[in-house]
Amino acid sequence: MLTIVVLGGFGLVLLVTACIVADVISGSRHEANASGSEEKTAGRVLRVRGPVHGRLQDGTPATYTEVVVEYYTRRGEGPFEVARKLPVGSRTSYSKGDRVIVAYDVRSPRRGRIAGRVTHWPQLGPRSGQPVPEEPVPHG
Repeated sequence: MLTIVVLGGFGLVLLVTACIVADVISGSRHEANASGSEEKTAGRVLRVRGPVHGRLQDGTPATYTEVVVEYYTRRGEGPFEVARKLPVGSRTSYSKGDRVIVAYDVRSPRRGRIAGRVTHWPQLGPRSGQPVPEEPVPHG
């Protein structure tokens, strides 16, 4: 009788341990998928409007500058627009035509955010390289 109780208790400990390990593993997979659901691409500032007296996203009244950016996804989808409200005294300033980094959600609906300004990206939108011409192989 004592043997059955000890083995049953040991089996219960193994079952609980297996559940905890499975939960930890599935959690790490979920975090890996969450980080892979966002991509970055280049965008161009379409409009800069301000100073505007209104409310920020959190509802607080403020004077801000609104920046609207157009971007295409890496798969060629778009154009999409994303807007950002910056306080008037902000160190970050944008002007029409500036190139910026846009981070966007891969899944629909596309939720983009302006991640910063760049000057070194060679092109906007999806990366579509010219195919390299194949040279005929001489037979002989």
